[in-house]
Amino acid sequence: MYKIILFLQLPLLLFATSNTYERGKDLYFQKGCGNCHGTNAEGSSYYPKLANRSEKYIVKKLVDFKNGIANSQKQEIMFTFAKSLKKEDIQNIAAYLSNHKKESPKRYEIDDDLLGSMD
Repeated sequence: MYKIILFLQLPLLLFATSNTYERGKDLYFQKGCGNCHGTNAEGSSYYPKLANRSEKYIVKKLVDFKNGIANSQKQEIMFTFAKSLKKEDIQNIAAYLSNHKKESPKRYEIDDDLLGSMD
């Protein structure tokens, strides 16, 4: 019986995880995280890489920043960004970053040039 219940709940868990990932992705870009940490959370020479870091680590850092706790003056820039995050927002962003999938830019087929039809 236990196995049947678990089997029936599995799609719900997968859907919830997917939903959390998508909400985290939306928040990552809405809150401007990509402006410093990169569109693929790859970081730079000044800002840390966040993609595929531990979810627990990301949650701890965001909660610390929200509470005004930083390990360096450089990290204090995060206070402003983290202040408005709700607990659920932090969980969603952490889920997105810890399971990050690099996405390629969308490619569009170009049938027309800027001046109109290519005919």
